[in-house]
Amino acid sequence: MKSSFTVGHLFGIPVKIHVSLIIILPFFAWAFGSNIIYLTENTDIARRELILNPYFLGFIMAVMLFVSILIHELAHSLVARTKDVKTTDITLMLFGGLANIEEISKDPKNEVKIAASGPLTSLVLGIIFVFVGRFAPEFMLEDLRLIILYTGQLNIFLAIFNLIPAFPSDGGRILRAAIAQKTSFRKATEIASRVGKVFAWIFGIIGFMSGNFLLVFIAFFIYIGASQEHQFSNIKLALSNLKVKDLMTRDVKTVPVNMSIHSLVEKMFADKHSGFPVLRDDKVVGIVTMEDAKKIPQDEYRNTPVQSIMNKDLHCVKGDDELFEAFKLLFQKDIGRLLVMDDGELQGIITRSDVMTGLRVRQLENIKVEEDENI
Repeated sequence: MKSSFTVGHLFGIPVKIHVSLIIILPFFAWAFGSNIIYLTENTDIARRELILNPYFLGFIMAVMLFVSILIHELAHSLVARTKDVKTTDITLMLFGGLANIEEISKDPKNEVKIAASGPLTSLVLGIIFVFVGRFAPEFMLEDLRLIILYTGQLNIFLAIFNLIPAFPSDGGRILRAAIAQKTSFRKATEIASRVGKVFAWIFGIIGFMSGNFLLVFIAFFIYIGASQEHQFSNIKLALSNLKVKDLMTRDVKTVPVNMSIHSLVEKMFADKHSGFPVLRDDKVVGIVTMEDAKKIPQDEYRNTPVQSIMNKDLHCVKGDDELFEAFKLLFQKDIGRLLVMDDGELQGIITRSDVMTGLRVRQLENIKVEEDENI
């Protein structure tokens, strides 16, 4: 999601647009506009009564589609908030939208409510739009009635499509929640991801046979999403019961703000570290990495202090935080290390390699336990 930019906030939740949406929006406008005759027949509207250019109508319909998707994802987010589950942002992109919910509740009943809220909202919205379009007063422009009716139909389709149990879609999450009531959350995720992959293969084959390559792309993303959700669940299990302090480095090497970049690079090679916290009067004011040093020409290394290139945006955790939280932060921010702070004091540092080492050790331990149980 690096190629996304924030366009506003709804209920305190950042709304972002991925560049893929800007690319695909004209395609949807063209597709709707090119099929305007079919759309009018499907909504019982006389083509000759339309005033606006078909492609302009198509553009409005495309925008309404993604507005509907935004409302769908917002419903997930607001219901999640009632369950004390935070939504980082909502991103509109190529194949719809994504509410970046930090962590679905372990309570299957809560997951059902969060997952079902999106399709239910789309269904209600669709019924309202279709009703308004069907029973609109005669003086309403046929162009507006067409937009209302077709937006209603799109919302009903959105609700039905999302209820297909193709994990990680809404229907797949409802399926996982149902299975989780009979078995473990990890096992439920594994089963739901397998079902999602089966649907992905079905969609892919149908799309390939019919020449519908949009369906092939959707199948691809469902397959990848199911695989990632399964992997994510395994990582969370492996890192459970581990704290940041269990793996952090306590003897933290630091550099002063006035150190030259030349000396910094020499220290990196000597200490075999690619990044250091930067101190001013024993207080952490930034962090500097090899990537920061590469931003300026080498002939300026001797005369340039560290403070001119350091990153002042500090990402910190506490020693008692769950290691899984550090894992998420490292990969969400795409950074190599986190400062471990307590009451403004530097307690340690934990790197991505530290977390991955802990992950590999835990996975080996779990494999050994499973082998012992099978003996």
